[in-house]
Amino acid sequence: MSTGTTPARPTPDQPLSFDEPTGVAARGTVVVLPGRGERPGVYQRLGKRLAADAYRVRVVGDATEHLEEITVQVKALLGDADRPGPAVLVGSDTGALLALRLVARGAVAVDGLILAGLPDPDRRFEVSADAEAEVRASCPTHQQLLRDRERAVFQAGTLTSERIPGALREPVRPAQVQVPVLGLHGDNDQVSPLEWVPAHYAGLPQVELLTVADGRHDVLNAANHRSVAASVVLWLERLKLGAETAPIVRPMQPSEQVPPADQSPRRDVLITADELRDQLHGDEPPTLLDVRWALGDPDGHRHYLDGHIPGAVYVDLDTELAAHGAPGAGRHPLPELADLQEAARRWGVRTGRPVVIYDNAGDTAAARAWWLLRWAGVPDVRLLDGALKAWREHGFELASGEEQPPAGDVELRAGQLPVLTADQAAALAEDTDGVLLDARAGERYRGEVEPIDPRAGHIPGALSAPTADNLTADGTFRPTAELRDRFAQLKAGSAEVGVYCGSGVTAAHEIAALAVAGIPAALYPGSWSAWSSDPDRPAATGAEPGTAPHHPEQSPANTTPSSGESP
Repeated sequence: MSTGTTPARPTPDQPLSFDEPTGVAARGTVVVLPGRGERPGVYQRLGKRLAADAYRVRVVGDATEHLEEITVQVKALLGDADRPGPAVLVGSDTGALLALRLVARGAVAVDGLILAGLPDPDRRFEVSADAEAEVRASCPTHQQLLRDRERAVFQAGTLTSERIPGALREPVRPAQVQVPVLGLHGDNDQVSPLEWVPAHYAGLPQVELLTVADGRHDVLNAANHRSVAASVVLWLERLKLGAETAPIVRPMQPSEQVPPADQSPRRDVLITADELRDQLHGDEPPTLLDVRWALGDPDGHRHYLDGHIPGAVYVDLDTELAAHGAPGAGRHPLPELADLQEAARRWGVRTGRPVVIYDNAGDTAAARAWWLLRWAGVPDVRLLDGALKAWREHGFELASGEEQPPAGDVELRAGQLPVLTADQAAALAEDTDGVLLDARAGERYRGEVEPIDPRAGHIPGALSAPTADNLTADGTFRPTAELRDRFAQLKAGSAEVGVYCGSGVTAAHEIAALAVAGIPAALYPGSWSAWSSDPDRPAATGAEPGTAPHHPEQSPANTTPSSGESP
């Protein structure tokens, strides 16, 4: 951790070994991943303490400077057929981020994870150098091995975080981590404050949290290191003995699983322009899709050819993200699964590879592709927050012409997100324990205008919630806390939620905003275009949800929707 920059060392540090006592059978293997700026020798005290209890310990180097090499080392150490088991991966700071990702992606097989001072990869920090030096000074070895650049930072009096490499900032889905996890955090950690901790671990199926009294960020090297090491040994023993001892894990309580504002749900749905640029230049760039489309503008493909994010493949919403059936199915019915899979492979979507999607309208069209891929079982799909506008405002490069990606191999499975039929949407609108949201512009909800569908108005009982209100003036999604407040006022925080729009496009955008707020919702794919084409379906008008049927003989004047709205 430092403010300065120096060239990376020619080679990473070789793993430091701490072996079990001679003549004693090893009880297990522990591989330690240090944090930013740390050398393996920093963990001598922890290594010796664990080795004294007959654990074989290997400490590798700093992955922030040598990510590929350190990853190879860890895989080799844990993949050694002769290593004693069980095997546990320990990470501190950025080492904890790498450990979490290696396990989540199945890159290593371990029996448990210990994460110390797990940082929020999207937050920067600035702490007193004296406060950090206090931690370092508690460990003589640590102090000796501090890099010159860190000593210079201490002398300057401030310690500020460097940018965490993009590969370590990629989100991990809790369900991917199926091993017991021990989280260690200091109650005086200024880099990863204790109040952030629930968001870090929310949703992990097996987790136990340990708070270290008066502990700072470098909790594994704290002044009370003996008690920390003893706690780690106890956890390892319980892990080894399994069912023969008391449970080593406990489910997190519901109150602990509610992440603070702008935490994990947002990262599951959105990616910033900075993050996307880092990932596109990383070892595993995401598949990038451009869904340039808007009602009344048939030239999305031409706009794409004129300028798009390098590597992005154009996706045609009308022909690739929708089927074309009877009028009663709506203007954009869901495509057949086989057709969607064929298209996704044409776009280059591959199993296990993340997907990022954008448009040039606040992601109101891109969200259709986001929803469809998630509905079809692609786990890691995100929207570029701020869409193409955010990329341009950062001054990042654009490419022109057509992109020809290698064919993908993704296998899709329909039904991974909930959908509603017309009858189910009607029932939800009338249910006191449910809420049906109308994502169209307010004037269309009220029935003042209807530019394209047979009748004006809304589904009786539905609440008006224009998806344009989920965005800030610059086209990015509103802060998570604001979205939660907005949807709470619409009863969406405590009820079953369904969403519709004109034809199932902007409703997907509203579902994305709800997901950012941590609220699941079902899509009515046919939406108003299907509902209004059925003369037996009632329609309400005005600002109130209403219940009275309304069957106008013709629509109001063919008026263009509000700016930024798609049907």
